[in-house]
Amino acid sequence: MHTFRSAIIAVLLLLTALVPAMSGADSALKPRTSHRIPPPLVLLDLAGKRHSLKEYRGKVVLVNFFGTWCPPCLEEMPGLLLLAEALMNQPFVVLAVDVGDSPARLRQVFGEERAAFTILLDSRQTATRSWGVQGFPTSFVLDTEGRIRYSVEGPVQWDDLKVAAQIVALLPKPLRRQWTMTREAATNNTPWLRARTEISDTG
Repeated sequence: MHTFRSAIIAVLLLLTALVPAMSGADSALKPRTSHRIPPPLVLLDLAGKRHSLKEYRGKVVLVNFFGTWCPPCLEEMPGLLLLAEALMNQPFVVLAVDVGDSPARLRQVFGEERAAFTILLDSRQTATRSWGVQGFPTSFVLDTEGRIRYSVEGPVQWDDLKVAAQIVALLPKPLRRQWTMTREAATNNTPWLRARTEISDTG
C-alpha cells in the first residue's frame, strides 16, 4: 500500500509540475451557516458499481467534485489522498466525483488498483448541477447525520492539521478521542509529517 500510495502521489506531482504552487489553497474549512441535507447522490464507480450517498449515513463524508483537466484539482489531490489514508480506519469516506474524464484517463492517473477513496463518474453532470457546483474543485463535508457542515470552492490543503482537526471533530466522540490519542502518541511520526517528507523526496 505504501508503494502504491507513493506511486500515485508521484504521478499527480508530475501532472502538476507546470502548475503554480497552492498559494490560494484554504488551510481551514469555512462552516456552513445552515446544515442542510444535500441532494441525492447516486453514481457508478470505475468498476461499474453503484454508490448512493445514503449508504454512508453514520460516517463523515467528504464529497469532492473534480476533473483531471482542472489544475487546482490536481494540486489538492495528493493532500486529499493522504487525508483519506490517515483516516482510513475511522468512519470517514471520500467520494471523489469526476466530471469530464473518461474511465481510461482516470485509470491512467490513479492506476488500476483501488485508491484510498472512491472515484465516482458524473459523465452527464447531473450531480454537479443538482449540488449547485459552479467551479472546480468544489468540496462538501457532511457529518454523520448527512448534513453539510462545510463547503468550499477551490483547492484545499487537505493534509493541513487544522483542516484534519475540523474533520475529526465531526467523528463520534469515542472515535475522535481514540484518533487524537493515536496521533499524539506518534509524536513526530504523524501521517502528515511522513506524507510531506515523501512528497519532498519525490520532488
